[in-house]
Amino acid sequence: MGIDTHQFGKLGGGIAYLLRGRRAALIETGTAASADRLASRLRGENLAYVFVTHVHLDHGGGAGRLVADHPEATVVVHPRGAPHLADPSRLIRGARLASPLLSPLYGAPRPVPEHRILEAHDGDRFDLGDDVVLDVVESPGHAPHHLCFFERSGRILFCGDAAGNHGTPVDTPLTVPPRFDLAKGLGTLRRLKQLDPRLLAFTHFGLAAGAATLLDRYAARLIAWFDRIGELSRGKPVEAIVTEVLADRRYAALGELDRGLVEMCVRGALRSLPDNRTRPTRR
Repeated sequence: MGIDTHQFGKLGGGIAYLLRGRRAALIETGTAASADRLASRLRGENLAYVFVTHVHLDHGGGAGRLVADHPEATVVVHPRGAPHLADPSRLIRGARLASPLLSPLYGAPRPVPEHRILEAHDGDRFDLGDDVVLDVVESPGHAPHHLCFFERSGRILFCGDAAGNHGTPVDTPLTVPPRFDLAKGLGTLRRLKQLDPRLLAFTHFGLAAGAATLLDRYAARLIAWFDRIGELSRGKPVEAIVTEVLADRRYAALGELDRGLVEMCVRGALRSLPDNRTRPTRR
């Protein structure tokens, strides 16, 4: 079951997924600002796990609030993300640097007690009972600590930000600061395709069929995006590059917050370019 988290106060911005076997689990938590709403929807659920694809504040920001309500729940996260759930101060600072416009909308995340955090590794498996089994898939690129979760019986891939957005106003590749690793991101997309998922469960936003096509399309868009940002970066200051991208007709009708997300993705791509100079080219 999908629960709209009302990210940034809007419908269709972020979603958390509730899975029920003999035990229940939540995938993603939304922001700290939306955590009260999500907590009210989860009242009465006996959560065994809260799975976080990565600790960016729109995915794991509500974890501390939820575990306070659910003392039975363990938060599952990549080892590199675990310290930031226990102490989110660096995440908060990073969000302020990445986007002064958006950062206040994330809210203030509560720390997750260290004994409530479980570090997950590639290949780990979580059996919720009644044939609901989640496999952990390490999926770097968008972030070095990114995980996807593959529900085997339904062949549903909970892909976080590894495959970009779906069905949202912003179709820019999610190359947010501090950096995006293009080579690893493309490798992740190839690996996710090999899982042969029936559905992709996007955090932004919802379920989508045609997984193989969507994964291939996102890989091509990433390459094209870095090609464009690389070309624009030659001899132009950052602000001029941001202005030129935002002048694209695809973004002309976007509201201020969505334009802020596009800007953040441009800045993240620019910061990532030195590591992507030898990136693969389109074949």
